[in-house]
Formats: sequence, structure tokens, C-alpha cells
Amino acid sequence: MAKQTKRVRKNIHSAQELEEELARADAPQPQTHKPWENIVLIVVICMTLFLLTSGWELLSNLNRGMYSTLLVALIMMYAQRRAKRLTAVQLKWLNRAIFFFIFISLILFALVVYFEHFAG
Repeated sequence: MAKQTKRVRKNIHSAQELEEELARADAPQPQTHKPWENIVLIVVICMTLFLLTSGWELLSNLNRGMYSTLLVALIMMYAQRRAKRLTAVQLKWLNRAIFFFIFISLILFALVVYFEHFAG
């Protein structure tokens, strides 16, 4: 009887350890970014800003809107990577805003391609 009690306790203990390990694995881990990823993002932001400012007079309104929304999305991405004190809800809304601005930028890109190449 004592042997069976020890086996049951051992099985219960190992099951509890397994549950704790699963709970730790399911918890969201803070995402760490490598420094070179941030540098690449900063370079892309600078290039976009340079294209927008240097070609402002040459760009159509659709191109200006496309580059502007892309610049806003890239800056928000950089802010998201650097943010330390944002709550999960704030990060979720920031992520949604990034996707919104990227989506708007893609729509404007499609319009630019259509009007410049397909519309008479």
C-alpha cells in the first residue's frame, strides 16, 4: 500500500510540474530585436523621408499620400520596437494602426500603378 501511495504522489508531482512548464511556455515572451534590425528600419525610414522630401514637387498627390502613409507606418513600427512601458491593449492598437497605414499605402500604390500604366 505504501508503494502505491508513493507512486501516486510521484505521478501527481510530475503532472503538476508538467502543467507549470506548459503555463510558462504559453505565457507571452517579450520579443527582443537584434540591433541590426533596428538599423535597417532606420535606414528605410530615412530613405522614405528623403524620397518624399526631395521629390515633393515631382510626385503626384497619390504618390505623396502613399509615401506619407508608409513613413507613418515605419515610424510607428520603430516606436513599437522601442516601447517598453506599453500595455498589451496599447500594443494591440498600435499593431492595428501599423497594419491600417500599410494597407492604405498599398491601396494608394495600386491606384498609382493603375492611373500611370493602365488608365489612358
